[in-house]
Amino acid sequence: MVTWNEVGLFALCAATSTLTAVIGVGGGMTLLATLPNVLASNLVIPIHGATQLISNLSRMALDWRLVAWRLIWPFLPGAVVGAVVGFLLLDGFSFEYLPLILGVFILLVTWTRLVQRSGVLFNNMTVLGVFLTSTSLFIGSMGLVLPSVLLHQGLKKDEVLMTQSAMMAVMHAFKVLTYVAAGFAFWRYGGMMAMMLSGSVLGSYVGKHLRGRIGEERGVWLLKWTVTILAVQLIVRWLWENGRGFL
Repeated sequence: MVTWNEVGLFALCAATSTLTAVIGVGGGMTLLATLPNVLASNLVIPIHGATQLISNLSRMALDWRLVAWRLIWPFLPGAVVGAVVGFLLLDGFSFEYLPLILGVFILLVTWTRLVQRSGVLFNNMTVLGVFLTSTSLFIGSMGLVLPSVLLHQGLKKDEVLMTQSAMMAVMHAFKVLTYVAAGFAFWRYGGMMAMMLSGSVLGSYVGKHLRGRIGEERGVWLLKWTVTILAVQLIVRWLWENGRGFL
């Protein structure tokens, strides 16, 4: 039987997938900032990775001819290495601090040029694959690095969006495989994930038809303030629940 919580997650995944399909970025981060409010911390990254895998695959499948495959092939071996590196470090990571880490990371990405400026350091696609895949195992979403990197490769806007979707699909596929190898039982959350994955596919389809109808400036403004509110809420809640222990 479908629960109201699963219906809410379906709607959330549909909305965030649509957001990315329309303006190119932000849906994955919005989802990532929201999930700690409804899931245990140790479930957030693997389940977010699975939903983003389907979201990016479905988005790419609708316009796969626009993917710059010449950039994908060198990205693949880097993603393999990144997954291995992340797997070796995974046992030492404390998910207790995940809401705080996510909140700070989202604020830095949203209101500074840190990620955009770091993007120029990763013009080598293999190095980019190592960096994104290994880091995403702990932070969850590093997709905002990609637009600045891909624009430096001379791609057009829609080519950037589809190539980004392909790279994110590769990255999240290896993330899911890494968590399976580490013993995460995705099947235990099958009903919830089926709703989330269905929402992601629906969002990709809707977003394809809305692309170009919503002003990019307005979309970016709404995105920035939405994720800012969510990030501040994550930080405040974590400090409230844990801060008293070291005051």
